[in-house]
Amino acid sequence: MFTGFELTEEQKLIRNAAREFAEKEFTPERVRGYEDQGVFPWELYRKVCQHGFLSLHLPEEFGGQGYGLFEYYLCLYEFAKVDPPLADTILMGAHFGVELIADFGTYEQKAKWLPPLTRGEIVMASMFTEPAGGSDLSRVLDTRAVKVGEKEWRINGTKTFITNGEIFRVANVLVQTDPNANPPYRGQSIFVVENGPAIDTRPIYGKMGHRSSPTSEVTFTDLVVTDEDILGGIQNLNKGFYLFMEWLPLSRIKIGCLGVAASETALQKAVQYAKEREAFGKKIGGFQGLAHRIAEVAVKVELGKSLLFRAIKVLEKARKDKAYLEESTKLASMMKYYGAALALEACDLAIDVFGGYGYIADYDVERWFRWAKKLEIVEGTKEIQKNVIARCLLGRDVVKRF
Repeated sequence: MFTGFELTEEQKLIRNAAREFAEKEFTPERVRGYEDQGVFPWELYRKVCQHGFLSLHLPEEFGGQGYGLFEYYLCLYEFAKVDPPLADTILMGAHFGVELIADFGTYEQKAKWLPPLTRGEIVMASMFTEPAGGSDLSRVLDTRAVKVGEKEWRINGTKTFITNGEIFRVANVLVQTDPNANPPYRGQSIFVVENGPAIDTRPIYGKMGHRSSPTSEVTFTDLVVTDEDILGGIQNLNKGFYLFMEWLPLSRIKIGCLGVAASETALQKAVQYAKEREAFGKKIGGFQGLAHRIAEVAVKVELGKSLLFRAIKVLEKARKDKAYLEESTKLASMMKYYGAALALEACDLAIDVFGGYGYIADYDVERWFRWAKKLEIVEGTKEIQKNVIARCLLGRDVVKRF
């Protein structure tokens, strides 16, 4: 990753360790088994946590490694180069939204949840999407928390397409706490909730791909929470949407990172096979139409790595100085949009190069292609990303709502 960009010796060690671990542990038999059975890779997840890869960017005080985001993305990229869907399941999905707790949580929330997460004892979820709303979180949410006492609230409603919905122990849940707020997002809060009897989960089966990551619909029925369960405490009441939006670039860059890494490996597989496979008396890489497609994807992969490097660096600045927030938001949407589209293009190319073999499971690229489509949908569709980029470039006065 980032060939030509300067890495410290320690960063090189992290990158190499991540690559060696993934190459050893992400065996084809193991990876395909998780996919075929549709089960979460608990044993492998715990190994990743024990080696500290998943907690690189989390505070040492709560069991993390204390590095920056750059080191975490290095690890994510190297894992994804070996097997993108599995890297997504473990490095992105298992701790989905952990930075919300690490960055905005109270000391008590961090002390309770970060250590068992870093040790791999539990997984978490973050619940934003609703059946009627999809990518639109600016509306009045159907999932609501109603004050029923001096400090108590009751949550009712349903969230859908929730990663780890069947297996989570703790979750960030975005709810409407002030239904009369104008605009509605000014009345939203995030609660940190523990799984329990008032939470009902219905697995969503039949996914096109990424089956090792459980996806569910989650319903809350009179779930009792308190002021202390609001992310960051009572001072963050009705600030949930803003916390979510501040965290969102980090997550969107993760998706772009996965996409570019998958593209690089899919390209490598395509190039190797095109140099070996013969048809009509010559190597298939010698056919100009195919050679040009390979060249085009190669250019896009290099551009993707450059954009990823810049997006991460600006994100790190934005976490220290809010003057960089808008630039970070723009680059994150660019990264998410570009990386997702490139992953589909590169995996499609690899399938075409492999021909009939690319269409069967033994060569993995068909599984990667099915997974890659997901990247265009989660964390805001590609149309949402274009809206965000346009607003950052043209200004909110010009681009109010499409």
